[in-house]
Amino acid sequence: MTLAIIGVIFICWDELQVGTEHLIGDGIALLSAALHGANILIVGYLRDRNCTTAKVLLWRCGLGALIVLPFVWLKDTQFFPVSFHGWLVVIALAVVCQTFGQGLLVYSLKQFSSSFVGIFALLKPIFTAILAWIIFAENISLTNAIALMFILVGIYLAKSSDSE
Repeated sequence: MTLAIIGVIFICWDELQVGTEHLIGDGIALLSAALHGANILIVGYLRDRNCTTAKVLLWRCGLGALIVLPFVWLKDTQFFPVSFHGWLVVIALAVVCQTFGQGLLVYSLKQFSSSFVGIFALLKPIFTAILAWIIFAENISLTNAIALMFILVGIYLAKSSDSE
């Protein structure tokens, strides 16, 4: 697991910028990572208590919307899309990201343990790098390639070990 985490750190190494002007963004990123881990643990707990995928998604979306709503109102931005294209984007995000992506995550937590799902969530940077290379012709630096190998080896060692 440590190797996989080191690999994830090395992926971010090229983008590291030290300074007080980046503290807010870094703090939000760290909070996001912690909340993602907490999300997997909470959803795994609920799935162990025989809550259905639909019920977990409904409550999570509802509570998430209530938490985010005050922040959206405090910003002086457009609340709802104003064009048909804007609504299509919102609907597509809801269907693809929330229904398929998060739905599969919640469903998988009934079949697999939270630790198993959490370890395999470390595959996200690998898929992201490969898709960025294919779709956007992004270059994968030597540092990133080594980091991706660290992640793969770390995941393999974590899953092949006897400890849970």
